[in-house]
Amino acid sequence: MKNRKSFNSVRFEKGSGKNYVVKSVLSKGNADFFVEVYKMTILETKNLKKYYGKGDTQVKALDGVNLSVEDGEFVAIVGTSGSGKSTLLRCLNLLEVPSSGHIYFNGVDITDKKVDINKVRENIGMVFQHFNLFNNLTVGENITLAPVELGKLEKEQAEFVAKNLLETVGLADKYDAMPASLSGGQKQRVAIARALAMKPDIMLFDEPTSALDPEMVGDLEVMKELAKDGMTMVVVTHEMGFAKEVADRVVFMADGHVMEEGTPEEVFDNPQNERTKAFLDKVINV
Repeated sequence: MKNRKSFNSVRFEKGSGKNYVVKSVLSKGNADFFVEVYKMTILETKNLKKYYGKGDTQVKALDGVNLSVEDGEFVAIVGTSGSGKSTLLRCLNLLEVPSSGHIYFNGVDITDKKVDINKVRENIGMVFQHFNLFNNLTVGENITLAPVELGKLEKEQAEFVAKNLLETVGLADKYDAMPASLSGGQKQRVAIARALAMKPDIMLFDEPTSALDPEMVGDLEVMKELAKDGMTMVVVTHEMGFAKEVADRVVFMADGHVMEEGTPEEVFDNPQNERTKAFLDKVINV
C-alpha cells in the first residue's frame, strides 16, 4: 500500500487484534515474539444486486457486485455516470438497501435484519456529495452532535476533539461559524471532520470533488493525509489523477458490474477490459 506503515515485520505479543490475524509466531530463547500479520478484510460484498422498477422498465443499478476492502486500504471507484458506483457506495452502509446479496462489515453480515444498522453506522464514516450539514447548527455543533448524543464522548471532550479536527482540516477559525457562511470546499472539510469525530473504522466518500471550487484542492490534501495515516477509505471519484496518485486499488464499474480492478498502474497504464480502455480514452487528466 502506498506510503503506509508496513506490517510485514511488526512486533506484537502472541495473539490477534481487531483487524489483523497472526499467521505464525517465532521465538528464540527469551527474545520477543515475531509475528507475521495478514491484513483482514474489513468490508466485503458478495453477489450484490440493486434493481429499480420491474419488468421492461427495470434498471439493474448493481448486478452481482463482488468487492472487498482491506483494513488500511484506499479503494477508488471510477466509472461513467450511471455505472452504479454511487449506488454501490450507498449500499455499503445500507443507505440503499440491496435487492439481494450480502455485505460484510468486520465479519458481520449487515444485511441480516437482526443487525442494528444504526450501531454499525457508528463505525462507518460517510461524507456525502452534498455535505448534509445541519444548517441550524454551528460548525462545532455539527461535529459534536453525534459523539455526544450517542454517548461516545462527554460534551467537553467532543468540543476538544472538534477543535482539533477543524485545525487538522484547515478550518480552526470556523468552530462558531454557521454552514451557510462557508464555501463548498469548507463545507466538505467540515463533513470530513464530522465523520472523523466518531473514530470510524472506514470512511466512504461520494464524489468529494464534484462540487468543485478552488478550495477543493484542500479537501484532496486532507484525504491524502488520511490515506498516509492508514485510514481505510472507499472513494467514488471523477478525479482520475487523484485516484492514480493516492489509491491502493482502482475499481472500474460500468452497467452495474465491476469490469476491472487492480493497482492504479495496472488499471490506468495497462487496462485489459475494452470498456475500461474506452472510458480512459475519454477521460482528461489521467
